[in-house]
Amino acid sequence: MEKRTIEQLIKKIRRVPIETEFIHLFLSISNRKDRAKVQNIRTMTLTDAANWLEEKLTRQKVEDWFIRVDVVTHDQEYSYQEIRKRLSLVPRNNYFRQGIAFDRKFKHAFLAEELMGSALLKPSLEHKVGFNAPNLDFNDKNITNYMVRKYGESLTKKISQRKFYVFDTQGFYLERGQWLELSLFPQQEGLRELDARTLPNRVDQSIRHGEQFLNAQLKKDGQFIYGYYPTYDYELSGYNSVRHFSSIYALLEAQEYLGLEEELKKTEKGLQWGLANLTLLKDNALYIKEETKRGISLKLGAQALAILAIAKFQTVTGNTKYEGVINQLILGMERHFVSPEGDTTHILNEELGTKKKFNIIYYDGEAVFSILRAYAITKNDRHLALAKKLFDRFVEKKYEKYHDHWLSYATNELLLYIEDKKYYEFGLKNAFENLRFIEHRDTAYPTMLELLMAAIKMTDRLQQTSLIKEKALTDYVSKEDFWALKQVAVKRVENELTKGVMYPELAMFMKRPSKIVNGFYTRHDKFRMRIDDQEHFLSGLVNYYDYFYREVDKE
Repeated sequence: MEKRTIEQLIKKIRRVPIETEFIHLFLSISNRKDRAKVQNIRTMTLTDAANWLEEKLTRQKVEDWFIRVDVVTHDQEYSYQEIRKRLSLVPRNNYFRQGIAFDRKFKHAFLAEELMGSALLKPSLEHKVGFNAPNLDFNDKNITNYMVRKYGESLTKKISQRKFYVFDTQGFYLERGQWLELSLFPQQEGLRELDARTLPNRVDQSIRHGEQFLNAQLKKDGQFIYGYYPTYDYELSGYNSVRHFSSIYALLEAQEYLGLEEELKKTEKGLQWGLANLTLLKDNALYIKEETKRGISLKLGAQALAILAIAKFQTVTGNTKYEGVINQLILGMERHFVSPEGDTTHILNEELGTKKKFNIIYYDGEAVFSILRAYAITKNDRHLALAKKLFDRFVEKKYEKYHDHWLSYATNELLLYIEDKKYYEFGLKNAFENLRFIEHRDTAYPTMLELLMAAIKMTDRLQQTSLIKEKALTDYVSKEDFWALKQVAVKRVENELTKGVMYPELAMFMKRPSKIVNGFYTRHDKFRMRIDDQEHFLSGLVNYYDYFYREVDKE
């Protein structure tokens, strides 16, 4: 490493307010292929620590390597009982964002990123993601294995007999020859800082990187790698027809946003793979099938997302060669998924009989949204009538109580063709009656941003119509409410970018950094990186950037 790069870092370190008696420094280096090797030192003076760091970095090649330095700024002593109590109060898995030393001299000490990246803390056996608290505790097996890898030895003293030191750090990450000062803000700790000034560029970068990551999951034959648990580089098994086509749709959205043409060819292979391997043709109607342990399943959601992906492909490319497939898929919906009254059946068996009347609320919103997107292409009045029949049934059943993002998309789409007060009321309730929960949700939860962006576009349209003067609507929302919708959308984007992007300064602590860097993840579910995680992040961010910044770009 060049001397000026090292000097730049040491100058930054000297400005860090350190409250500890000794200086503790961590140096983490990854060759991109493997988990970072982490070294730490304890010195009396900052000069001694700087000399150690300079010696280490002088010998280090920096080309394509992930390099990070952390300085301990504060520590606090805990007994075994006290630290277990502290861990048990953490609200979600992987939300503990401090390091832990197993002794006063930091002979055995782990950064927060090491704790998360090697699963040194574990939730209880009773923990169910999204339903109850994790009740975190030490993962003794993983701690022993990681300690041997890092220090070449395991603990000689029982963990229950030790004192622990929970510590905070100021981190620095080397990117393109410059040291990024990592954030100290709550829930941003250890990641690159995000603020109003950097937000537009960060959204754009995340879309670009997210598209590259999801594109890389498409194999040569057009099937996706379904996903990973990155801590162990565990590849998820099974496959899901809904998520296959929804991920194709999101890729097309991102590629349209980015103006990518060559990448569209690879995405079309994904579309072709789905149509070749996941379809069933009966009496000129087409159905999307999925192999399960209980036999073939034909899912309404898969039917819908296939229509949506094909319609998006035609819109982006202008190529009409799949339009006949759209008609066949909608015909299958009409015949067996939607009753004459507008009620839906969610899963059929191979003989087109009912396998499961209701599976998940998403399917209904996906169905009507996809039909409306298809109608924009086919201009078949029967398709619009089918969508209206479905939506009227949802209004009758008060489906706004589900606050589903697909229903928000569908509302916005239906209003392009039928401006009816009841649809606006439905859309407003779908968004506003859950706005407080959306604003304060502490996870990335990317579907919330999707819902908000559709609702914002709908309220913009509403304000241009005479319906805004209707008492039923003005009593329900005000101009301040419309503004609040946009403010919450900004907050959700900030939440996604600080809790859902696998930046290199975090990826380097996972087992195979190069495979997962810059993708999107679900932090509290073992950093899960499934194709539908990528899909929802991409769709929301693309819609957000298009609405808030694209017009500025054109000026």
